[in-house]
Amino acid sequence: MRQHLLLAFFAGVFSWGILGKSHWDFAWLFALSIFIAYQWLEERRNHPIYLVLAGITSILYAYKLSPFSWSFATYCGLGLLVYHYEKGIKWRRIPFVKSLFISVCWFTLGIAIPKLVLFNHGWLSGTLSHLLLFFALALVEDLADVASDEGHIKTIPHYLSKSTTEVLIVLLLFLYLSMSPILSLFSPNIEIKLISYLAFLGPFMYYYYLRKTTNVNHRYFDLILFVIGILHLLVQNKVNS
Repeated sequence: MRQHLLLAFFAGVFSWGILGKSHWDFAWLFALSIFIAYQWLEERRNHPIYLVLAGITSILYAYKLSPFSWSFATYCGLGLLVYHYEKGIKWRRIPFVKSLFISVCWFTLGIAIPKLVLFNHGWLSGTLSHLLLFFALALVEDLADVASDEGHIKTIPHYLSKSTTEVLIVLLLFLYLSMSPILSLFSPNIEIKLISYLAFLGPFMYYYYLRKTTNVNHRYFDLILFVIGILHLLVQNKVNS
């Protein structure tokens, strides 16, 4: 539970930074959803407390999104997909689908739905690039689970090998950072320039970690979500000051 609470906190800070300081409500609803989903999947049983929490979260989303909107219908659809992740349809066991499933769920709930509600027609601006980050996140989870998945499910690291997947993860991080609207290595603002240089050092450091470890701990990657969220909040403060 402690690891999932930490993951939810990092996810909440990330979403808060991307959506903006005034939209903390969507960010922390996203964090609560992440915690409930991962606890449900980890425990492998129908624990009633998570059903109650999911119900409360659904009521809050219905209030924020409107219960008769496409946004809320999409949210409910995501909930059904998570429920069938290892039951019924069992999305997790479909070869190579696991990473795509995780990245699309994170992106839709943490970024796309809130931005659609908050910014209407401008929701796509700078939004799709976050899919790259979430796909990298999903690949790291696959790396961490590669031993337990062996013989049960075919994931991308099984096909590409560990070393190739590590390179792909770092390339996705670089591409994501290069598309960021807040980072600029050549910004006239010295603080934003410094933040940008520190951000672009992250993939190098993470690649070094991946190469040196045999047992990948994807909580280190989750920390990248937290750092990116904080960077966005710092840049917003700088721009507004």
